[in-house]
Amino acid sequence: MNEAVIRERLAELSDAIARSPVCDNGREARKDAGTYLGQIGTGPDSVDDALNALRLQVKYLVFDLEATRRENRYLRQMLESRPKRGDESPGK
Repeated sequence: MNEAVIRERLAELSDAIARSPVCDNGREARKDAGTYLGQIGTGPDSVDDALNALRLQVKYLVFDLEATRRENRYLRQMLESRPKRGDESPGK
């Protein structure tokens, strides 16, 4: 993918976000506009539930990040330890 294609897709994404009903710049959003907007209540229990769900999501993200780092480290070690091929010299 070249830079022009990436810029074009970013512009399309930016336009789609600007047209989104969630991004109304101060106007009232529809109740069904987002997945989580209608599910969050105003009571103290719902705030605690939302915080607990957020904590759980963050734990999953941290776990995934650590697993990705371990996997990257393992793959780098595999690349570094593989035998060098003699027929791939830069001068040929």
